[in-house]
Amino acid sequence: MIHSKILLSLFCLILSFSLMACKSKGSSSGATAGESYSGDSVKNDWKVSWLTANPYGLNPIVGNDGYARDVFSNIFDALITFSVETGEPMPRLAESWKISADGLTYDFTLRKDAKFHDGVLLTAEDVKFTLDAIMNPKTDSAALRNYMDDVKEAKVIGPHEIRFSMKKPYFRNLITLGLMEVLPKHIFSMGDINKNPANRAPIGSGPYKFSKWDTGRSIELLRNEEWWGNTSDHYKSRYNFNKLHFRVITEQAVAAMALKKGEIDTIEPTPSMFLKDFGDKDFEKNNYRLKFSTQDGDGYRYIGWNLKKPLLQSKEVRQALAYLFPRDEINERMFNNILTPSIGPFPMGSPKTDPTLKPYAYDRQKALELLATAGYSGKDKEGYLSKDGKRLSFQLLFGAGSAEGERMALIYQQSLKEAGIDMSIRTLEWTVFLKQRQERKFDGVMMSWTSSLDGDPYQIWHSSQEAGQGSNAGAYANKRVDEILETARPTLDRSVRNKLYQEMSRIVNDEQPYLFLFERPHLFVGTKRFAGVLPIGKLGLDSARWFTPPGAEKYKTAAETQ
Repeated sequence: MIHSKILLSLFCLILSFSLMACKSKGSSSGATAGESYSGDSVKNDWKVSWLTANPYGLNPIVGNDGYARDVFSNIFDALITFSVETGEPMPRLAESWKISADGLTYDFTLRKDAKFHDGVLLTAEDVKFTLDAIMNPKTDSAALRNYMDDVKEAKVIGPHEIRFSMKKPYFRNLITLGLMEVLPKHIFSMGDINKNPANRAPIGSGPYKFSKWDTGRSIELLRNEEWWGNTSDHYKSRYNFNKLHFRVITEQAVAAMALKKGEIDTIEPTPSMFLKDFGDKDFEKNNYRLKFSTQDGDGYRYIGWNLKKPLLQSKEVRQALAYLFPRDEINERMFNNILTPSIGPFPMGSPKTDPTLKPYAYDRQKALELLATAGYSGKDKEGYLSKDGKRLSFQLLFGAGSAEGERMALIYQQSLKEAGIDMSIRTLEWTVFLKQRQERKFDGVMMSWTSSLDGDPYQIWHSSQEAGQGSNAGAYANKRVDEILETARPTLDRSVRNKLYQEMSRIVNDEQPYLFLFERPHLFVGTKRFAGVLPIGKLGLDSARWFTPPGAEKYKTAAETQ
């Protein structure tokens, strides 16, 4: 945080009048300057954001870490983007694109002025290299690779022209090809891409350059003064902060206090933080406090079962575990009933979800009947259910630092104990937790999936995605679900595709490979020092528009330290 300096009284008066002249019209202080400012955007200040865990790396195609995406999405550019306001595709690195009538050929024409941060021009060769790297089975990019399975060939037509030929149509081809962040071939083609030093000190072509990474503490990016977008009619008013500073704070209570003190500027809080830490009216005088929804939702929280474990191979056991989750009690006690129960892979109100489906309501009697059907009718000397002399017990893993997740797990643990089930709880540091999950060393894991634009559930639910470090970590396999996922991909008629996904939602709801907990609401808390936060677009908030009005900046230069 910047330390204040004692100034002469006369200088303070002069400075005060100068700042008032620069601030927003009608704004009373820098703390709320953005709320009423009506002028043009400016380049200044920092944005200090919260990371709940230290990212694994900053290579957009290696690994599957949501925390890393918050950072590297500012470093690397993609071929296209989607307007947050309208949801429509817009040019980015690609000035234009053409799609053949049969949906099998995608031609992109690249900008000629795009450069990587080391000054090397970005060309079609870099785009082809990125796709080839994703498709290389030696690259730890299984989660991305499944979306590119239908790419037959990436062909460089010219220095700034590339053609993707597809094996068959896919309803997300433009999304998956267009949103692929482009890597510099001259950096990442050397040696093992999974261990490239640039994974921790990346060189991209985006609006921000990597500056430094203090592991476990912070990551800093500096605004790219030579970014092509600075002279673009659309982008020149975006990406306005001189520095993006990401603070790693593993404890939610500490992060909440840091925001209240002004040490961080924005938080996407958990529901319990939203209610308890930021719920008083005085807080909203200086801060935005927003809850909103979008068409595709914000994902869901779940407990994923390892279906290779003999206990959890029984559908009756998994259904019983669902009936014993006291969802209504947790929603009322912890979240003041602001959460929506999750019933499957898609939001409850989505056209992809069968509208007749209901959440598994708490029902101990029903659970005990299912467990008896599965053979768990006896009890050991401590009163726990058993089968063939073996206690019904398992372990639940989740990442450390989530007070909300821990409390939820403890309430569930007590509910299971009362029904005769022994569930132990183990928390692990995030990178250790991810490694355990990737290596399939778990019984159950509590996690969240975020949503994506018109998302494709193939990555999570197709049986092929168990291989390597694929996202199907629980080894779910259902022949009909595989058929649905494979049929839906080339189905361009949305209504037909949604019917297929509704059938899938019924199957998954019945088989319960996940215990679906709650849908993730869109929650945001941030300083009103920033302008451009509102209105909320079709796809949510557009952080690229944010800026600090003149005179209200907290950090005068990118070189200042907190």
